[in-house]
Amino acid sequence: MISKTCLITGTASGMGKIAAEALAEKGAKLILVDFDTDNGLAARDEIIHNTGNHAIEYIDCDVSSFSQLHRLSGYVHEHYTHLDVLINNAGITESIRRESENGFEMTLATNFLGPFLLTHLLLDLLEQGKSSRIINISSDGHKMIKKFEFKEMNGEKGWHGINHRVGFQAYARSKVCLNTFSFRLAEQLKKSEIDVYAVSPGYFIDTNVHRHMRGIYGLIVKIIRPFLQSAERGALNHIVMASEEQYHGQTGLYWEHGKTKDASPCSYDPDVIEFVWNYACKAAKIDNYYKEIGQN
Repeated sequence: MISKTCLITGTASGMGKIAAEALAEKGAKLILVDFDTDNGLAARDEIIHNTGNHAIEYIDCDVSSFSQLHRLSGYVHEHYTHLDVLINNAGITESIRRESENGFEMTLATNFLGPFLLTHLLLDLLEQGKSSRIINISSDGHKMIKKFEFKEMNGEKGWHGINHRVGFQAYARSKVCLNTFSFRLAEQLKKSEIDVYAVSPGYFIDTNVHRHMRGIYGLIVKIIRPFLQSAERGALNHIVMASEEQYHGQTGLYWEHGKTKDASPCSYDPDVIEFVWNYACKAAKIDNYYKEIGQN
């Protein structure tokens, strides 16, 4: 990874931090992104100390905020000539309904709309990289969605205060969206040198993704935490997909632990893919018919 520049979101803790340290050990130049400034800076300093790699910086950004993502993109464009790897890792689950500053349900905004916008904002820099990679961290939990409810995209029904079931549905729906985005974007970029991967780190991983869960579910998470899959094992997915040469060119697929597997039927449904893409383009104010990278 020497001479490679990687931007990773959600690096203050968990899989993002672990993956960042591993890639730093491999010699990558890193842009670490998180909204938790204190822990984000501490993670940066710890990674520099542990690896001896000083080509690492931290940028404060809440990926649910479109304005902050535009600010992040502006900074990256000003200070970097290219990107080789983008890992959209930041994610949350919620047990009550909150909205982002742009008016979208917070799970959808953080897990999907933010990565969708950030990816588009950085596509030109990824085009300048060599065999660049976009890694969208999904979850096999997306398979909870058996039928995609188009009218519930923004999760406006069923919460009624604390509601873990609806919260998990919102989480699963956001990951279906991330999958459809990955597959559609891979097709959009097929004439470029940019690969796109949807990556599941596995089930029930011990990370801060559950930090907003409340009530009985929050208690359950504490009880079962010793039995959850380690963040280290989950982060191996980030690391190998970002760094191993064998995955070059294998774009538009769903991965877990270095192997391809099937995503849910919803993730491949042409109607769902088209709806989600158009919804996100409208939400993030992106031209749905931009010129395909690599096409003359």
